[in-house]
This record gives sequence, C-alpha cells and structure tokens, in this order.
Amino acid sequence: MAQLQSEHFYTDNHSPFLYSHFVLTGLCMRCSPAIFWALLSSLAGMAQEPGEHSIKSNIQYRLTRGDLPQLAFGVEKAKNVEVTGGAEELLQSCLSDPAKWTQDSFLLRLAHTHAASIQSCRENSSPSLHAIFRKVPDEPLQAWVHLDGHGAQTLGSRMVHLGEVVYHKVTFQNNDQDRMFENLELSFSSPLATPPEPALPLAASDRLTLFTDKTVTQVQPYASSVVSSAFFQLFSPSSVWGHGTDRFTNHLVASFTQRLATYGIQAGAAAALHEDVRYKPSLSHNVWRRTGHALISTFVLETPRGKDIALANIVAAVGSGMIINTSLPGRENSHHPGTWSFAGRDLLGFAEGNLWNEFKPDIKHLVRTSLLHRH
Repeated sequence: MAQLQSEHFYTDNHSPFLYSHFVLTGLCMRCSPAIFWALLSSLAGMAQEPGEHSIKSNIQYRLTRGDLPQLAFGVEKAKNVEVTGGAEELLQSCLSDPAKWTQDSFLLRLAHTHAASIQSCRENSSPSLHAIFRKVPDEPLQAWVHLDGHGAQTLGSRMVHLGEVVYHKVTFQNNDQDRMFENLELSFSSPLATPPEPALPLAASDRLTLFTDKTVTQVQPYASSVVSSAFFQLFSPSSVWGHGTDRFTNHLVASFTQRLATYGIQAGAAAALHEDVRYKPSLSHNVWRRTGHALISTFVLETPRGKDIALANIVAAVGSGMIINTSLPGRENSHHPGTWSFAGRDLLGFAEGNLWNEFKPDIKHLVRTSLLHRH
C-alpha cells in the first residue's frame, strides 16, 4: 500500500482544493509519471483546424512591404515553402544587412538536416522570415523559407522561440498561419525604420514578488502547509513523518521546503526562458472548455505570438522532485518515492492552482449571493 503524502502548490490565495489534492495524491502515488506523460501527450490530440492563410500566402503578404527581394515559390510543405526564384538575392541580403538579419550558429542549424552544409538566417523583427540555403555543386542555390512568431535579435527571443519549437514537436502542429497573418498586419502598422516593440517583459522585481507571494509573504502558503500537516496528523496511518507531534512538524517542514524549491526553480527558469507563467483565464463560458483550458495551461503558455510549452513549470517540477527525493526533508526513514513521483504531484498542484484561478470569480460570486445573500 503506497504511503499517502501531500505537498501543496497553488498560484493564488485560499485554494479550496486542499482535501481533493490529498485524496488524488494518495491514489496516484505510484502513477505520477503516468500523469505527467498522459497530460503532456494529450496535447498532441489538440486538433489544428485549417485556416484561411498558408505559409506561402503569408510570405507573399510579407514581401509586399517592399524591403526584401522579390521571390518566386514552388512546393509548399508542412513547415516551409521552396524558393524557386530570388534565392541568390535573398542570401546576399542576409549576409550584407546585419541590421535586418541574424545568421544562425551551427548549434541552431542542428535543428535542420545537412546542418554543416547549409546557411540560415532570420529577420530580427517579429514575425521573422527564416531562410535556409543549401549550395549543391553544379546546381542552383536551394532555399526554403517560413515565418516564425519570434524574431532573432536577442537571446530572449531565441529562448522564447525554443518554447514555440518544443510545443510544435510535442503536439505535431505547425505555426498558426491565421494568427501569423494577424501579427504581420500589426507589424505593418509600424514604419520600416522602427520595428514593432515587443511586449514589456516582467521586471526582476515583478518576478520576485510573484515568488514571494507564493511562498512567504501571503497567508495561503502557511495555511496550506499547516492544514495539510494537521490532516496527516489526524487521519494518516503513515509513520514516514515520525510519531506524535513530530509527525506534524516534520510534514510541515517537508511541505514548506518543497514549496520553496518548486517555486524558486520556477521563478529562475521563467526568468531565464523569458516566460510569463501567470495564469490567463479562458474567455469561454463553457465549463468543460474552461476546465480543459486550465489543465492544458499547466503545460502550454498562451502568448501574443502563439502557443509555447511552459518549460519553466516542467523544469520546476522535475528539478524540485530531484532535490526533495535526494534530501527527503522531514522524513524519518530513507524511503525514496522517486523524482517522477514528486514531479507528477507538483504538476498536479500547478493544475489545481489553474483550476482555482479559473473558477475563483464564480465561486466567490456563488458564496456571496447564495450563502451570504449579498448582491
């Protein structure tokens, strides 16, 4: 019989999911890796409906701005379109205009076949035209192009683009070309000399506030750990936390330590990857769609450029799982549940926090009107 354990991580105050999390964690003690992979792989089932715009039509629209060589196109594939005319001029523009283009390093070219024999570059603006060139002896220059949601001017935009690429790999989807067209239209509204300004990233002080709110400066982190420990003290037969009052204090230490580790790693990873992990509620009025949106948001970030994998959440869950499984804070035996067990429960906690943030306004309205009879 698996030992029941529960650590709680939420993104806002007064979460009502404390006891349900206890039950779910106990039931899924041995299947946390399965939870992790099942939720992640479920993203692949999200259908991408065909839209009005395509890679070729969007690039043709991009060329109407007049600041790039005119190109002729051949076959459009799933992720790019072949250039049949203007490839030499486009390569020359790429090599001679560093203000407009950034050449990809060999490390970045490894994402493509023939990495050692190709040249590739992308626009510094966003959306970014990404061009790949390959010279074969006695043949015309080969070239393929597509549009990326993020430019290549800064390290930050490259890191954000990593999340975009991972999302496409996991879900077997490509860029949303309808959204790409909308972003192209927005970029066209700015003069050529002044590329559109990206959304202001979270400042370091904002990220520090988010971290401290989830760990030390609000009542909820302490309340969750205290109630969880009291629940184990009263109802759990497990001796993993010791006996008597030690059971309460040891579990309290473990719960709070895991919270600090999880959200500390999440904050650091989100800053390094330029991710904003704050929950963005669904605009739907359908309960099931809102529930699905909350659960999927554990792994997927909605950005102005499209959908990216929430790498910071995954890094935080796995990193915290490794730390807690190694150090075993508060435990009075040496049993190691396993990194993936802890990681799965962290992700379950993130999902619960998203559900609370999604339905919190409805719950508060229900309490105010039905229970307190306030209007």
